[in-house]
Amino acid sequence: MSGGYFDRSTYAMREIADTIERDIARALKPKPEKIQEDYWTIYEKDSFGSYHNYKDFMSFGSYEDAESFLLRDKIIVKAKQKYANRRFFDDGVVYQSTKRYMSDVPDDEQIPVLYSIHHCVYDRYPYDSNVLELSDETLDAMKEAYRQIRIAEIYATRVDWMMSGDDSEDSFRERIKEDLEEFEKEYATKDWTFSDDNDE
Repeated sequence: MSGGYFDRSTYAMREIADTIERDIARALKPKPEKIQEDYWTIYEKDSFGSYHNYKDFMSFGSYEDAESFLLRDKIIVKAKQKYANRRFFDDGVVYQSTKRYMSDVPDDEQIPVLYSIHHCVYDRYPYDSNVLELSDETLDAMKEAYRQIRIAEIYATRVDWMMSGDDSEDSFRERIKEDLEEFEKEYATKDWTFSDDNDE
């Protein structure tokens, strides 16, 4: 077996380049059609600095459905106007607990736990899709990263072989030139949409 001066570290360089190549191919794959999400959910603010989903995450088909679910809890009522005016939530529409109070409230102020019914509308890819979205500028930079790493791998491999005694200095210089020329031809005609690990 040839080489060994760098303890086979050059293989790690190829693995990095191959991973970049696979990611570029994944980003260039046709994207599945997006699914529109349109639902209502309930947020709970039980500390001054943050809020989270009420109970576990739940989605509702309408504001009325979410409100009906929330108000089943008899200690939750429409909030006093002063809490809505303080805009604890983006939409400013809030409900409050009559028994529970926020933690971490500054200046010893007592503020009830607050709730908001939030409308969520966005598009998403199916959860089982393997989608990677990258801009053209980022893809160009990744292609250049791949190129530079492969060139570094060629230099490191040839130095490895020379320093391990497998190549003479003349052979070292000659093989670097040949390997770089071969790689540049490969790079110039590379099909970035293809990868051995592409999903069918």
